[in-house]
Amino acid sequence: MRRYHPVITSAAIRVSRRWGVGSSEEIDDVVQEIYLKMCVDEARILGGFRAPQPEAVFSYVKVVATNVAHDYFRRRAAVKRGVLQTTSLSECDDRVSIPDDFERRLTLAQLDRLLVAQTQNANGTRDRVIFRLYFRQGMTAQAISQLPGIALNPKGVEGVLYRLTNAIRGAIENSQETGAL
Repeated sequence: MRRYHPVITSAAIRVSRRWGVGSSEEIDDVVQEIYLKMCVDEARILGGFRAPQPEAVFSYVKVVATNVAHDYFRRRAAVKRGVLQTTSLSECDDRVSIPDDFERRLTLAQLDRLLVAQTQNANGTRDRVIFRLYFRQGMTAQAISQLPGIALNPKGVEGVLYRLTNAIRGAIENSQETGAL
């Protein structure tokens, strides 16, 4: 304990500052959580470590301590948001009904048909993937640009999204004027 305590404490302090917590009580809780995690299953985490250099164990302990500290703060943040709380079905009100879900699916199907109609060019498949990742999966233009096969920078992804959004809006307006969607 004397040997690794400074490494564990410094990792706990560094991570707690990253999470915006600096009280000594909170840091003590994180340190205790790290020790608990390292001692579980007869210290399996430390016992299974084999390194060619004896100093490597300090780096290993630092990485384990940092990961445990991040897990501690993630779990605490999840509890604050109420992620771990569940309610029974009888307690839930019936805001989402079957017709609303049906209408939503119908609208998404219509939107998808418009998207396919607007992307009949050489890059149509890529553009549809970009549109769906952005609007359905919630990915950012930066994240989409880093995917293999996209071959665009973030501004290029934003340009595709802008072009497709305007084209789909125009198609919706035209269909509303003619009465066929």
